[in-house]
Amino acid sequence: MQQDIRAIGSVSDSAEFFEGFLRAFDIPVSTIDRLKSTSSYDVNVGVRIGQQIFYLASEGSNLYSDLNILKKNNISSLKTRFAMIANATEVLVFDLRTEETLFSTKEDLYSHVDFFFPLRGREKPVVEENVAVNIKVSEKFAQLYNECRLNNTQTALTDISELICRTLFCCVIDSMGLLMTGDSSLYVFAQKYTDESGRDFSDFMASLYWAMKQPDHSNLPTHFRQVNYIDSRLFDKDISNISFTKNMRSLMLEIMSFDWSNVDPEILGSLIQSIIVPDDESITGNFTATTNVQKVIGPLFLNALYSEYEGCKNERAACIALIERIRKICVFDTSCGCGNFLLVSYKELNLLLSKIASSAGSTDMPLMPITNFYGIESNPFSCAIARMGLLFVVLQSKEASLSTIKTNIDILFSNSIVTANPTRIPWDSVCPGTSETYIIGNPSYKGARKRNDEQNADMDYVFSGHSNYKNLDYAACWFLLAAKYIHTHGGAYAFVTTNSLTQGEQVSLLWPKLFKYGVHIRFGHKAFKWRNDARNTTAVTVVIIGVVNNSDTRRCELYSQTVMTEPVQISPYLSPGSTLVQKRKRPISSLPYMIKGNMPYDGGYLLMDVTTKNHIVEQDRRVLQYMRRIVGSDEFINGIERWCFWITDDKADAALEIPIIKERADLVRDLRLGKADKSAQRLAAYPYRFREMHETTTNSLVIPSVSSENREYVPVGFVDKKTVVTNLAFVIYDCDPWIFGVVSSKMHNLWIKAVCGGLETRIRYSSELGYNTFPFPAITDEQKKDIRNCVNQVIAVREEEFDKTYAQMYKKDEMSDDLRFAHSMLDLQIERCYRDEPFVSDDERLDCLFELYEKIGE
Repeated sequence: MQQDIRAIGSVSDSAEFFEGFLRAFDIPVSTIDRLKSTSSYDVNVGVRIGQQIFYLASEGSNLYSDLNILKKNNISSLKTRFAMIANATEVLVFDLRTEETLFSTKEDLYSHVDFFFPLRGREKPVVEENVAVNIKVSEKFAQLYNECRLNNTQTALTDISELICRTLFCCVIDSMGLLMTGDSSLYVFAQKYTDESGRDFSDFMASLYWAMKQPDHSNLPTHFRQVNYIDSRLFDKDISNISFTKNMRSLMLEIMSFDWSNVDPEILGSLIQSIIVPDDESITGNFTATTNVQKVIGPLFLNALYSEYEGCKNERAACIALIERIRKICVFDTSCGCGNFLLVSYKELNLLLSKIASSAGSTDMPLMPITNFYGIESNPFSCAIARMGLLFVVLQSKEASLSTIKTNIDILFSNSIVTANPTRIPWDSVCPGTSETYIIGNPSYKGARKRNDEQNADMDYVFSGHSNYKNLDYAACWFLLAAKYIHTHGGAYAFVTTNSLTQGEQVSLLWPKLFKYGVHIRFGHKAFKWRNDARNTTAVTVVIIGVVNNSDTRRCELYSQTVMTEPVQISPYLSPGSTLVQKRKRPISSLPYMIKGNMPYDGGYLLMDVTTKNHIVEQDRRVLQYMRRIVGSDEFINGIERWCFWITDDKADAALEIPIIKERADLVRDLRLGKADKSAQRLAAYPYRFREMHETTTNSLVIPSVSSENREYVPVGFVDKKTVVTNLAFVIYDCDPWIFGVVSSKMHNLWIKAVCGGLETRIRYSSELGYNTFPFPAITDEQKKDIRNCVNQVIAVREEEFDKTYAQMYKKDEMSDDLRFAHSMLDLQIERCYRDEPFVSDDERLDCLFELYEKIGE
C-alpha cells in the first residue's frame, strides 16, 4: 500500500492521481471503472466514493482556502469519512469523524498512509510515526535528566537543563554533518574516547564544547581537532561540575546513536520542554501540530496572502512586489514557549514565498528574514529551545554547510526572543511594530482562584486604570496588551485560549475594555479539542480569537469544526452579532419570575441534618409542627436530607416557648447582633426566622445554582409546598410544568453555559444573567400542552428510578436510555418553538438563540 501511494507521488493529473490512490486502498475495480465513466474531475467539482471519501481537484495554491469553502457549505453534509483536496503537487485531507487535518505534498503522502487506515476498516494509530521517533528520543532525554538530578544533588537544575540543551544542539548539527570533519559521527567519537565507567565523560564533553567555540584546538587532545569550530559565543556557562555515571554515559550514547534525520527538532524541543518545564501554563501545553497553528495564522494573515498571490500569479512584477511585502511581515509570539508557533509561521511563509518565486520565474529562493520573528518567554530554558528551533529550521531551509551555520548562528544570541515576563516588558521594546505585525500564541491561563501572588500583581499592573478585572482569567492580560499594541502600531492578533473568556461574566468584564481601543473580532474558531501533548491523546477544549483594528474592513469569518460562516459581526460569545448579554431584573421572554431561595442568615442554628432533627423530636415532639425539609443545590442534586426550623411571625410566640427553639433563636440573635451589617442587626429582632420567608401554595421548581458541566442536562425538579428552598438554589414558585420543560432543555442549558460560564468544572447558574436573558419565543396554549406532556414523561421515568439521586440519574454517559429518550423528545418539542427545521449542531442552536436575543432586545 505504501509503495502504491509512493508511485503516484509525481502524478499531477487529478483523475490519474485519485484513481491510483483508490487502487492502493483496494477500492473495487468496478467502482473505479464506474468513476471513470460517470464522474468529472473538473476543478471545484467533487467526486464522492460512497461514505468513504470525497475528492476535490483544485488549481489553487492554498488548499486550506478550498477546505474553508467546503466548511462554508457545511462539510458534514458530504456524509463521508474523508474530504480530500488536491492540486498538482499537494494534498489536504480532513477527517470528518475525528476532525483531524493532514497536509502533505503528493511525494510525501506515502509516509502518512496510516491516516487513511479507516478506508480499510482500521482506525488510525494514536501517534504518528515521526512523532513516535521524537517520543523515543525525548524519553531518553527524560531518563538522562532524572539520572543527572539523582547523581548530582548539589548541582543547580539550570546546569542540568543546560546540558540537555547542548546535547540537543550537538546531535542536530551532527546529523547535518556539521559537527566533525570527515565521516566520523558524535556517537562513534564519544564511544571511542570515553571510559565505560563514565568518569571521564564530563571532561570529554567540556573538550567538545571548547573545540566548538575555539578556532585554536592546539591545547586539546589530538582527536578533538576533527571537531569543527562553530562560534566563540557558544557554551559560556561552565557545567563541568556535572558528574557522569556509567548509566548516564550509556544514555548519552543512546541519544547520540539515534538516526537524527528522522527527528523533528520542533516536536522534540516541545517534548523536552515538557520534561524540564512540567508546569507549563499555556493552555495548549507544549506540543502544537502544524494543522492547529494553521487555524491561527491562516485567517490571521496567511489566507489573505494566498488570495493575493492567486490574483497576481501570472504577473511577474506583481509577484516580485508581493515577495518584497511578505518579507517585511513580522510575527510576534508574546508567550512563545519553545517556539512552535514561530517555527510553523516561518515554514509556511517560506513555502508561500517559494510558490510566488516559481510563478515569477525566479531562480533565487527568497526566504523570510529570521529577524522578523519575535518572542517573549519567561522561562530561560524554553527561550533557549525556541532560539535553537529557529536556527534549525533556517538550516533545514538552506543547504546545510559549515558556512551556513556560522552565518546564522547569531539567532542563538539575538534579542528577537527575550527572556522576560510578558505582562511587564513593553512589547514594542521587543518588536517595534508595523502595520503587518501579527501577534500570535497561547497565553498562560490561570483562573482567578488559582493565580499566585505574582500573577495577581501582574493583573494589577496590566489593568491599572481599569476596574472590575479581578475575576478575569490571567490570559486576559495578553488580550488587553495586544489590543493596545495594535491600536498604537497596527497589525492584528490571534490567541488560543480557553472558552472562559467567551462565556459568563468574563465577557462583560473584558471585551468592553478591549473595544475601547477601536478593535473588533474578525475571526473566531468555536470550541474544539486541541491535542496538547505529542505523547498521548489528551486534549483541551479551546477557542481561537482573532482581533483587528476597526479600520480593517475584511469580512468576518466564524469557524466551527465542519462549517465556516461570514457574519457581519462576531460577538465575544463567538456567535453572529455584536450584543453583549447584560443582567436583567425581569425575564426578557414571557416566563415567570425566578428568584433565589430563602437565606437563613443563622450561623447554622436554624438548620440540622436528619440525625439532629430526630434527636430533637425525641426530646420534644412539639417541634415537629415548626420543622420543614430544606433543599439547596447540594441537597437537591445528591438527595441529602436536611431540615430546618420554619417559624412564621404569627407562630413565633408559641414556638419560642419550646426550650430547644428558644435556645437556638437566642444564638441566632447574638450572631446577628454581632454583625456590622445594619440589616443583620435589624434581623436580630426576628431570630426565629430566615431572612426571607418565601413560600408556595402549590409546588416549586428548583434550579441548582451550581451543577457539574459533565451533565448533559441541568437536573431541575419540583418540590412540594412543605419544602423550603434555600438561597443556594433558584426557585420558581407555583410553577406551571411547561416551564420545567423550558428550563431543563438543551437550548436553555447551552445558553446558561454560554452566558453564565462556569465555576472551575461546574456550571454556575444565574437568574439575572442566564434565565432572565434567555430568549424564548411566544408560544400557543397547544404548544404548552405538548411541552407538559413531554415533561410528564420525563418525571415518570425519573420516578421509576426512585432509588437514584439526580446526580446519579444525570451522570454523563450513565443516563438510562429511557431518561435520555424522554429528554430528547422534550428537546425536540422545545426546539420546534424556535423553528420547524431541526437543528444539526449545538453551534447552530446557540446562533439561533443569540439572533433571537438581539431581536427581542431591539
